[in-house]
Amino acid sequence: MPYYRAVMEPVGKLRRVVAWARRSLILKITLPPVLLVLGASLLSSYILGRIFTSTHEDSAKDRSGHFIETVEQEFRGESAAGHARVEPVLRLLCRANETVALVADRERRVRFSCSDALRGTILPGRETRGERVRYGGATWERQVKPVVAGASCVGCHVAGQRIGYIAVDAPLASAEAEVVDQERMNLIGGVVVAAVLSVILILVQVLLVYRPIRGLAKTVARIQAGDLSARATIVGTDELAQLATSLNGMAASIGAAEEELNRTHHAELAHAEKLATLGQLLSSIAHEIKNPLAGIIGALKVLESEARNDDPNKPILGKILAQMERLSQTVVRSLEFARPLKPAMADVDVVDLVERTIFFVERQGAEQGVTLRKRYAAGLPRAHVDPDLMKQVFLNILLNGIQAMPGGGTLDIEVRAPSDSVIEVVISDQGVGIARDNLERIFSPFFSTKERGTGLGLYVARQIVETQRGQITVTSHLGQGTVFTVRMPTQAATD
Repeated sequence: MPYYRAVMEPVGKLRRVVAWARRSLILKITLPPVLLVLGASLLSSYILGRIFTSTHEDSAKDRSGHFIETVEQEFRGESAAGHARVEPVLRLLCRANETVALVADRERRVRFSCSDALRGTILPGRETRGERVRYGGATWERQVKPVVAGASCVGCHVAGQRIGYIAVDAPLASAEAEVVDQERMNLIGGVVVAAVLSVILILVQVLLVYRPIRGLAKTVARIQAGDLSARATIVGTDELAQLATSLNGMAASIGAAEEELNRTHHAELAHAEKLATLGQLLSSIAHEIKNPLAGIIGALKVLESEARNDDPNKPILGKILAQMERLSQTVVRSLEFARPLKPAMADVDVVDLVERTIFFVERQGAEQGVTLRKRYAAGLPRAHVDPDLMKQVFLNILLNGIQAMPGGGTLDIEVRAPSDSVIEVVISDQGVGIARDNLERIFSPFFSTKERGTGLGLYVARQIVETQRGQITVTSHLGQGTVFTVRMPTQAATD
């Protein structure tokens, strides 16, 4: 177990570091440029080192070439005795240039040299530049050049004939040490420059990018927490400043919307309280009126049935009875308005439900010269609604449509399914239409454009539909008619 902990603790720390790196914005925006600067600095240091090495090697070779030319000029004397003076001169030149000079005959055997150990050795039979040799515990870079007799040579040599070889060995230890030192200096300089540039780059990004973004994030967090008075600081005119401006505008818009929503909510609460109080009052009054009213209607029906046909009071009794029945209907509607809706949901065939509702209005429509035109789509899904409550909704809309065409017309009833989750019943009349000012109020309680209307029918209808997760809408134009659309959820929408 201790071994397991010793292994897993570093792994856990590494995971936390990786998780922090994934979430850290400052690391994401600074690490790539820093790595790029570091890589560029190291690459430039390497390139400079290569350039210095190549330049140093070329310079050493040029110096060796000039040294060979000097030795060659000294070797070519005007007399045979000139060759005997070559060796002292070579020693002086070698001491001055820190090199080793060698002069060989035509057989490539070294005759003269600054180093006694090299006398008698054999040189390569070709011209070379930069060949490395090792002797005396050190490494040397050797250049070899053939010597050809010229016009200045005395009679012992034939002009144009190769008379020997001259070689120069330059020590590599000091040159290589100089190259290593230079490469080390280049590397150190590259790392220092990369570090300085990285620090400057990080500071610039922190000041110009990271801090403004963090400020925006804090402002957003305050807004999310509900502080709609929070505002971001705007600095400059760049994209971050534009983003801060947009954020402030959004916060101001949300604040204004919240204030308006609160005002509307308080108003709706007050209105709902009034409606609740009114509903309780209506329910109490309706219960007090309903039973005596039913008794009065029953007594009037008895009196009307017992009155003789020639009795002048019989028409009066009929009118009184009609008004009392209308009053009874108003009481019933008031009870429906005050009573909470509790739909009994079931999967219903909407076409069958609409047909059963049409049965109750066909006779009234025929009496007014209204033709019912039905269009039912094929393969309709079943709706998930309360059939009794929806029958009340359709009956109310159908009666309104028939009453809107006292001179006759066509009442269109269409059942369709725009999607698998919604089924629609569209009822269109050719009546007088509804004014635009009244169109937004027809679903309000106690609002009616009819003389004998209670103003509760459409209000209750909308309550019924919305309680069952549906929707009822209306469009109308004066003189062209009105269209009611009732949308209901299907069985598939509830699965």
